[in-house]
Amino acid sequence: MINIIISINSISSGMKLNQDVKSKLGGIIFKKGTVLQSIDKEVLEAFGVKEIEIEETINTKEQKVEIEKERLKSQSEKKGDFKELFNQALKVVEKIFKLAQGNAQIPILDLRKVLQPLLDEKYAQFKYLSSLNYISEDYIKYDSHHALSVGIISSAIAKWRGLEQGERMQIALAGVLHDIGMSRIPVDIIHNKGPLTYNEYAEIKKHTLYGYQILKDTKGLKEGSVLAVLQHHERGDGSGYPLGLKNDQIHQYAKIVAVADIFHAMISKRSHRAEYSPYQAIEQIIVDSFGKLDPVIVRMFTNKMTEFANGTKVVLNNGQEGTIVFIDQKHPTRPLIKVGQSILNLINENELYIKKVL
Repeated sequence: MINIIISINSISSGMKLNQDVKSKLGGIIFKKGTVLQSIDKEVLEAFGVKEIEIEETINTKEQKVEIEKERLKSQSEKKGDFKELFNQALKVVEKIFKLAQGNAQIPILDLRKVLQPLLDEKYAQFKYLSSLNYISEDYIKYDSHHALSVGIISSAIAKWRGLEQGERMQIALAGVLHDIGMSRIPVDIIHNKGPLTYNEYAEIKKHTLYGYQILKDTKGLKEGSVLAVLQHHERGDGSGYPLGLKNDQIHQYAKIVAVADIFHAMISKRSHRAEYSPYQAIEQIIVDSFGKLDPVIVRMFTNKMTEFANGTKVVLNNGQEGTIVFIDQKHPTRPLIKVGQSILNLINENELYIKKVL
């Protein structure tokens, strides 16, 4: 293997960087070891990079064969697997919500069994987590769909936080069960499409207390999971409910579920509003992190949810379709997007934003 310096005009797919490529301000554009794609040339041109250092090996032909094998392997994955697993788990979640209405015992073991395959590490990435709102088109079942989605997202956040597998499962269970107290709220209030009265909203807010009461003696749930159900609407500045807790008074599990809850609720279509794009939701979560949500969890969630997005096709608010080609981690929701033959930098295009992810 030898290292050579080439002009970016000579870039071709499959070349591997031997050094970090940095912008003029010192930010890393591509890390050492990155295997370049043809579209990356335009990203480098946009940053004014003239040349790069790559690895050249005597096994170029063999490497190309391996790259092609990986591509074919990726294409051969069954796209329906995740959706099938989700809908199987959804049936169990719906059953649990009905049991909660009748004060029956919650079958945690059954829930664990259908959750486990959905918590596989391969699903803890943008393309799965950002599309949870599209898996089920039956918006009548929003409550159970939202519950399962929050569980999956919460588990991903726990993984990114470096928590061990047992804790990730407990956080996933807390996410699925976070709104189980809604089973005690009168149906006419839950399905009221108009504005809630003061008393109706006060009753809705009691769902966290009801959820705690339902789950506090449930076998298979740890204290942190039950506290997450009680505290997922608490906020760091004390503005949340039901107890007005602040910062360290709020359990870490509850802080994780809070972010997952807000994200999925925002990207979901509701009867009273259209869905937000994942990027709009993340931007709002960033705003809410100041004083309300845990800033460490928000920063980590933002970074992880955007680092997987290169190559994602999106629609801008002006109707243009494009492809994300580079993400600056200082501005993760304002990436470089290739539209036609042009590269748009959303950091400089303040009037534009990503409206929809395709």
